[in-house]
Amino acid sequence: MVDKFIQQTTSQSELRYRRLFETAQDGILILDFHTGVIQDANPFITNLLGFTRDELVGKELWEIGAMVDKAAAMIAFTVLKDKGYIRYEDLPLKNKNGHILNVEFVSNAYGVNGDRVIQCNIRDISDRKKLEAELLKYQHSVNISMREMVETLATVVVAKDSYTGGHMKRVANLCTAIATEMSLPIHTVEGVNMAALVHDIGKIVIPADVLTKHSKLADYEIKMLQNHVQAGYDMVKHIHFPWNIAQGVLQHHERLDGSGYPNAIKGDVICLEGRMIAVADTVEAMSSDRPYRKGKGIPAALEEVAMGSGKLYDPEIVAACLKVFKEDGYIFPSEL
Repeated sequence: MVDKFIQQTTSQSELRYRRLFETAQDGILILDFHTGVIQDANPFITNLLGFTRDELVGKELWEIGAMVDKAAAMIAFTVLKDKGYIRYEDLPLKNKNGHILNVEFVSNAYGVNGDRVIQCNIRDISDRKKLEAELLKYQHSVNISMREMVETLATVVVAKDSYTGGHMKRVANLCTAIATEMSLPIHTVEGVNMAALVHDIGKIVIPADVLTKHSKLADYEIKMLQNHVQAGYDMVKHIHFPWNIAQGVLQHHERLDGSGYPNAIKGDVICLEGRMIAVADTVEAMSSDRPYRKGKGIPAALEEVAMGSGKLYDPEIVAACLKVFKEDGYIFPSEL
């Protein structure tokens, strides 16, 4: 009686598995554990690959030509037998007509009635890969549009003050070199560069005679000049960039010890863009000629940021800045 019950239970379990196997919306292949020969294939995988079940059963997986890289497939089979599991997020398979499919491929080894078998679950992700490619193309288009918008904003300043326009481009170029030296993600490098391209855009509201004044500025003129960070922030704060561009504009004159402006914030409260522009801005401003004074040169500018490292400026950014000049031979592009 017990044996009959066990047989009935086993039969019912096998029937349920078979129904799942036949109706699954993923491809399933059952392989012999020792040889890799296909023992069974469900309808989904036959439709996906374009082979009949009879064309698949009795063949090695790499023998039917579905595996684009046969050598890699044989190595993977060895790993699978050793570890009992292998997974590929994006594996190219070739169907009977030679069309390449992108699939997610997961294989498990397990025991059935005392024998070891391998089950391969294959999910077609070709449509998902197509959507991802379209999304990437769209994101690239958006990034280009954002850059064009930022560069357009930067040219507005040039119309009023050609020095400031060139200064922003040179600072952006140095920021990119520093960020690259620090091995920051490319998305971050792009954001730092864009923030630097418009970091002084607020100077468009400052009277030209204050920007180019040859004599010492009066206290009210200093206050007026310092207001360029708030003015610049107000210009770009409502543009929804995926980077801290507005904060970079607002904070690039803040200093680690709280001695900067406009809000005297300290340390890591200052965003990365603000801390990086602070170093590049100081080096470019000190080393370049201004309408009202001669530049002090690169060595003096580098000494200035080195002396302020850890107190005024982010030490990691300063170290990267010194390296790009002293070891990598960086120079500001002459055409900017």
